[in-house]
Amino acid sequence: MKKNLYEELGLKKNATKSEIKSSYRSLVKQHHPDAGGEKERFLAIQNAWETLNDPIKKERYDRNFFSSNSSLDSFNENWEEKFNSKKYNSAIKDKEVETWIKEIYTPINRLISRIIKPLNNEIKELSADPYDDQLIENFCIYISLSQKKIEKVEKIYNKKVVPKSITALGLDLYHCFSKVKDALSEFDRYTQGYVDDYLFDGKEMIKEAKRIQSRMSAEKKNKNF
Repeated sequence: MKKNLYEELGLKKNATKSEIKSSYRSLVKQHHPDAGGEKERFLAIQNAWETLNDPIKKERYDRNFFSSNSSLDSFNENWEEKFNSKKYNSAIKDKEVETWIKEIYTPINRLISRIIKPLNNEIKELSADPYDDQLIENFCIYISLSQKKIEKVEKIYNKKVVPKSITALGLDLYHCFSKVKDALSEFDRYTQGYVDDYLFDGKEMIKEAKRIQSRMSAEKKNKNF
């Protein structure tokens, strides 16, 4: 029987989008492997979030799980299967790692940098007059273009399974672009109501994404990938 993804996040099935997001953030901080959490629990949290945060996947999940408890395999990526599939129980060849770094990690990391690097300047220009129509429009354009880059990132990430020998790097990469994606959502909310908390939260998420980027770069260098 499939797991109840709402229970996985400590929620009831009528939980709001805000409650789902809040619970996810709290659980990720608590169970991330870097914070001493167990990989299996962290993967289960990510699996639940990927489905419940996506309106289309969530609607299908709610309809199928709660009405007939039918299989969710057609639309729900199972992280445990991705990382623990039997065909990856044997030693991963160096070529697999090399290919994943070249085709997945490198282009994604480049796209993330293209989002992060212009941000300080974008915010600096906006701060001159946050209520100026042209300045806010420019910031909205930056957000829109960045969100399209994140969409591309997600498509690239799903092209290949992360080799088992570099699972931690794969998790960090996912966590990094997820932080950037959430930050862009916070910036978008700011433009709709000029609530400074959204801008602050978004900047903090970007800072965390940059820290993860630095950690990944160091790991990649140390292991000579």
